[in-house]
Amino acid sequence: MKKLIILFLLMPLWVAAQRDYTIMAVNHTELAPNVHRLFVGNVVTMVAFAGPDGLMLIDAAYEQTTKQVKDTLQRIVGQPVRYLVNTHLHADHTGGNTELGKGADIIAHHSVKTWLVSDRKQGERIPGPMPVHAIPNITFEGTLNMDFNGQQVQLRHLPNSHTAGDIIIYLSHSNVLVLGDLLFADNFPFVDVNQGGNPLNFIKSLHWVTENFPDNVVIVGGHGPVYNMAQLKTYLANLVQTIAVITEAKTAGFTAEQMKQQRILAQWESFGKFFITEDRWIDTLYPYVGL
Repeated sequence: MKKLIILFLLMPLWVAAQRDYTIMAVNHTELAPNVHRLFVGNVVTMVAFAGPDGLMLIDAAYEQTTKQVKDTLQRIVGQPVRYLVNTHLHADHTGGNTELGKGADIIAHHSVKTWLVSDRKQGERIPGPMPVHAIPNITFEGTLNMDFNGQQVQLRHLPNSHTAGDIIIYLSHSNVLVLGDLLFADNFPFVDVNQGGNPLNFIKSLHWVTENFPDNVVIVGGHGPVYNMAQLKTYLANLVQTIAVITEAKTAGFTAEQMKQQRILAQWESFGKFFITEDRWIDTLYPYVGL
């Protein structure tokens, strides 16, 4: 277990080390009038919601990609950021706070603020606290509703899922739902157990989403393509099936290593091509199932 914990601590750093941020382009699509999806380097998603009250930016991508993001926002929106929302604490969603948070109110779950004011130790790397202007100054538990740009913006904390402090954002009139890293569309999810995540709670949170939003909602995850509700339900059903397969194997006496050797998740091979492989998804679930 100690080896697994160290692996998950270092994993985001290893992935980041493989990237050349200078060549990361920002592609954008309009999801609804004045609601834009920014896909940074074809890796991580941001959402920009513009209107007469100003610009709300959901997630900030990497610290190293703020120039590309700012250039894109200037081209498609031309407004300064009034509110910056962090869906959770990871650096690919909060790193850009250092530039994009200047002059803005930053909204997040309180655990994100606690993390960003700490030394943020990640393996051998200790970045230290973020600057004051990059730290959330509006935090909440439960729900937070805002009237902004002519519609209600609903923010909700779904605890101990991907991390301890995941929030989702629903733009009610636009019918756009932003899930952050509660959705790794078309891929096995990364559940950060060292930051309060729990894979079974992750599944429960996705079930809650499928039961509480319209069938025609536009769903934006932190990684991967945009989904509709039917696609999210199919994705969730696949994850539930993988849990059943791993649970059955563990109940039959298989170790995690034996499951990997026999490739019991081969049916979902395509889900393991981004970040979390078949083997890592087994490692994530194994301690939580068949108890």
